[in-house]
This record gives sequence, structure tokens and C-alpha cells, in this order.
Amino acid sequence: MEVTLALLADAANVSQEGKLNILGAFANINAVKFPARHPEMQLVLRFEASPAEAETKKHLEVKVIAEDGQAVGGFEGEFMVSSATSGQRIRMQTVMRILDAVFPKPGDYTFAVLIDGKTEYEVPLSLTLIAVEKKKNDGD
Repeated sequence: MEVTLALLADAANVSQEGKLNILGAFANINAVKFPARHPEMQLVLRFEASPAEAETKKHLEVKVIAEDGQAVGGFEGEFMVSSATSGQRIRMQTVMRILDAVFPKPGDYTFAVLIDGKTEYEVPLSLTLIAVEKKKNDGD
């Protein structure tokens, strides 16, 4: 099992026909203060497995790691690999909704995607502190 695509986006879905729709892929968030709270994002993943892995259970874990190596979040779960069609490689995709993510400080983060305990992909995300200009009053 390998991850062939992984990214963060504002919105994404998989249609009934199996088409992956992605809107607003990003790798940077600008914040006016820290800790920074991002209300919603989607982690988009596409997997590919060999026919020998058909109908097996896999453990998926996503760890959010700060640049100092400390884990600042994450989640995990299990899924079943789809059935194989005439010996072809199995392709699957999913969209994971992440709500209210909190990032403690500016810097580089990594969404590490692990399958059965092995890191298969890393999605980078940079958080930058931006200055906000205060509006001047007309009387100043």
C-alpha cells in the first residue's frame, strides 16, 4: 500500500462516479496571532495497493508534527482495502475533514501519513505570522 497523492485543501469531495474534486489546495497559512486556529481544512489522500492486499484491513494514522519534532495533533483509524479487479492495482481515495486545527506557533509543520506504522507520505504546511495594519482615524 502506498500513498500516491496527499495534500491539504479548503474543500474536496469524491463524486458518485469516483472523481476526486479539489478546491483551494494550499501549503501555507497566514495568521495574525498564535496559537493560530484554522476553522476547517481537508486532508486529501489517494492510495494504491497491490492485488495481494485486496480485502485486508489497514491501520491509518496521521500525525501533525511541529518543526521541533513534537506532535501537536493527529488522528487514526482503520479501513479495508477494496477488492481487486482482474489482478489490477487497487486505487482508493478519501477526504478527511479537519475541524478547528490549532497550531501553537509559527513555523513548519508536517502531516505525516502512516499506514500500518510506516510513514508513507508527508504533507508540509508552513504557518506565518503576518502584521495587521491598524486603520487610522480621520481625526489623527
